[in-house]
Amino acid sequence: MRDLEKLTGSVRIGFIYIGSGVAGNLASAIFVPYRADVGPAGSQFGLLACLIVEVLNCWPMLKHPLQALLKLLIVTFTLFLFGLLPWVDNFAHLFGFIFGFLLSYALLPFVSFGPYDRQKKIFLIWVCLLSSLFLFVLLVLLFYLIPIYDCEICQYFNCIPLTRDFCATQNINFKREEYVV
Repeated sequence: MRDLEKLTGSVRIGFIYIGSGVAGNLASAIFVPYRADVGPAGSQFGLLACLIVEVLNCWPMLKHPLQALLKLLIVTFTLFLFGLLPWVDNFAHLFGFIFGFLLSYALLPFVSFGPYDRQKKIFLIWVCLLSSLFLFVLLVLLFYLIPIYDCEICQYFNCIPLTRDFCATQNINFKREEYVV
C-alpha cells in the first residue's frame, strides 16, 4: 500500500484507513456483540476498495484495465471467502470495504476528460460523502438504539458450519451456572 500512499498522499490514505477501520469495527460490534474482534481488517479492506476505485478512476489511462480490475475482484472475493472461517470477522471486512469504496471515491484525486466528466465526478464525490456520512450515522444509531444480537442469518455471514462443531466456539456463553453450597 506504500505505492498507493505515494500516489494519493498520506493524509487522504489516512482518512480512508481510519474511516474504514472505525466503520468496520463499529459494524462488528453491532452484528457480533459478544465476541471481541479488533484489528485492522476493516481498514485493510478499505484500502483494497481504494485500489479498486483507483483502477476505475484511471480506466481510460490503463493498458489492460479489465485485467487489473478482475485481479482485484478475485483477491477481494477470496478474502471474503476466508471470512467465512471461524474467528474471522466478515462484518468488519464488508463495512470496511464499503466505507473504503465511498471515501476513496470522495477523497482520491481524479483526472477529468472534459467539463461534462468533471461535473459528473463532482456530483459523484458529493453522493459518496453524503452516503458515507449517512451510513456512519445509521451504524451509530444501530449501536446505541437497536440491538441486533440474535440475528439468525447474520451468523452464517461470519461462519458457515461445515460440520456440527465447526462454528461452535464462535459465541461466548454468558449464562452463569448456579452453585449450590
